[in-house]
Amino acid sequence: MLFADAHLHTNPIKGLGAKAVARKFKGLGGWFMAIVSLPPHHYGLGATFNDYVKSIEVLINECKTARSEGLVVKCLAGIHPADLERLIAKGILKCDEAYYLALKVLNHISTLIKEGAIDGIGEVGRPHYKTVPEAFVLNNLILRHSLTLARDLNVNIHLHLEQGGYITALDIDELLGYNSVSRSLVMLHHLDIRAAVEAERLGLFYSVPGKLQILREAFKRLKPVYVIESDFVDDPRRPGVSSYPWDIISNQKALVNDDVVNEEYIAKLNIDNIVRHYGVSPP
Repeated sequence: MLFADAHLHTNPIKGLGAKAVARKFKGLGGWFMAIVSLPPHHYGLGATFNDYVKSIEVLINECKTARSEGLVVKCLAGIHPADLERLIAKGILKCDEAYYLALKVLNHISTLIKEGAIDGIGEVGRPHYKTVPEAFVLNNLILRHSLTLARDLNVNIHLHLEQGGYITALDIDELLGYNSVSRSLVMLHHLDIRAAVEAERLGLFYSVPGKLQILREAFKRLKPVYVIESDFVDDPRRPGVSSYPWDIISNQKALVNDDVVNEEYIAKLNIDNIVRHYGVSPP
C-alpha cells in the first residue's frame, strides 16, 4: 500500500523540518505530500509583508527538500485565518491594515504561482473558534478573494473552516457557485465527520484528519471520495497536536488489518483522489 498526506506543515527552524519528515514518511510507504505554509511567527518572524515573504521562502525550500527525498510534493502558500485574527485581536494591526497586508501577500503568492515556485493557495478561510466579529468578516473577505485567485490561476486551494456541518458545506457550495470556481480545485480541509457527510452530499471535495477514531468512523460512513491529512504542525511545543504523518499510515494499516476497510478503498483515497485533485502522475 502507498500513502499520501494531503495537508501538513513543516518547520525547519523550530521543528523536525521537511528532510526528516519526508524521509520517515517515505520509508513507511508515503509517496505524496501537500506542504502548506505556516504563519511567520512560527519561524520567529514578525508580521510585516517582508516577514511573510521570508516565511514563504522557507516553505519553498521545504518543498524542494521533500522532493529531494523522492516524494511527489505540492506546495501551497496562504494567510491563515488564525493569523489574521491574531493580528487584530492582539492589536498588532487595525482591520484595514490587516486586510491590505493580506491582499499584498496574496498578490505575492499569485506572482510565485505564475513563476512556478508555488503550486496553489492554502490555507485561507475562517477561524474554527470564537473570535471577534470583525476578524471573522475580514477572513471571509480574504476567503472570497482567494477563491477568485484560485479560479483565475486554475490552482488548488485549501480552505480552513468552522466545523458547522450543513451550514458550512452549504455556504461553501453557494460561494463556489457565486464565484464560478471549479469544485475540482477546492479542498475543504480537516473536516469532522458531520461536516464531511454534508460536503459529500453536496459534491464538495474534502480531507479528514488521520486520527484512528476519526478514520474508523470515516471508513464506515463515507464513500471513498476524499483524502486523508495529518495537518502536522511540526512544533515541539505541541507534539502530535493533530497527527504525525507516519501515524496516519499506521492508523490506516491497523484498520485494514482489523477488516474495517479494504485495500481498494485505501488506494482510492491515497492514489486515485490525490492524482485527480492535484494533477500529479500516479506512483
